[in-house]
Amino acid sequence: MRRAGLIAAVVVSVFGAGIAGVIVGAHISSAPGGRAAESSTAAPPSPSPEQIRTQTIDLCTRFAAGYAMLPSPPKTAADIGPAANYIADALRDNGFADHAIRTAIGDSLRLYRDRAAMVSRESAQGAIQLPNSWTPDAANAADDRVWSLCHQYQG
Repeated sequence: MRRAGLIAAVVVSVFGAGIAGVIVGAHISSAPGGRAAESSTAAPPSPSPEQIRTQTIDLCTRFAAGYAMLPSPPKTAADIGPAANYIADALRDNGFADHAIRTAIGDSLRLYRDRAAMVSRESAQGAIQLPNSWTPDAANAADDRVWSLCHQYQG
């Protein structure tokens, strides 16, 4: 009888220690200073020059293809939407591309979207507010900047 009581006490002690270990482990791994927090805030590795070059080439090439999709002049939002989406996808897919080129393409893309809103035939009302930043000169200057940067890129 005494032996059965001793075995039961050992089993209860081991079980209790296991539960305590799980609780302490869960608490430590979720603590702000724990290892889980450290690993989630680690900076991603810097891209290699080859990654930057490859992504810049892809981004400029896809900008050129998207630009070629646009009719001249675009008359409806449907004329602009597919090209703008194609270029937006290229920008999203190439996060390590040359910073100046990414910025220039982002500026050009913003003006494409502004132009699409302007030719949408919607009137400004409530949350629909048409941009006033689009002008042919601003759009041409933005596109010319992209072309210049992409043509001069040496990587």
